[in-house]
Amino acid sequence: PYTRNGDKGTSQLFTGERRKKDDILFEALGTVDELCSVVGVVYAELGAAEKRTSNDNATASTAKSMYGELPEQLLEVMSRLFDVGSHVAKPEPNIKEMDKSQKGNKGFSSDHTAVLEEWIDAMTEELPELTSFILPTGSIASSNLHVARTVCRRAERRMVPLVQEEETCDPDAL
Repeated sequence: PYTRNGDKGTSQLFTGERRKKDDILFEALGTVDELCSVVGVVYAELGAAEKRTSNDNATASTAKSMYGELPEQLLEVMSRLFDVGSHVAKPEPNIKEMDKSQKGNKGFSSDHTAVLEEWIDAMTEELPELTSFILPTGSIASSNLHVARTVCRRAERRMVPLVQEEETCDPDAL
């Protein structure tokens, strides 16, 4: 909601702290939010493609069989991106120095990274070895996955200063 008082170029974090809108924290937060939105577009397109297929073919398979576990994985990714955004919006000074017991729910679990890597490994096993770059074309969903890949790289670049310089972001959130 808006305050009707004007914000004088600042925004408020979940902690109540106000910072300039162009603060590196808001750059990271906005880019993570953008990434989540692009992943949501892919998820929606997979559902729409499944619906088009089922309308065209009465015996068409379900989205799960058409796309395997990808739709559910995309939902999980979006949930974790919300977690990352929430983490970024609640900066914790010197979080890098804390051990797991001190972090409590302030940190970000490295288990999420392990799960993503398992998914990547499983998908990679099904593909032929890449010998060249892939043009960002194909279906609407695959093209948007390329957009998500590039936004993800930018989100990571925006979060690095929060980890390395400000030390307010858990490195496991990268």
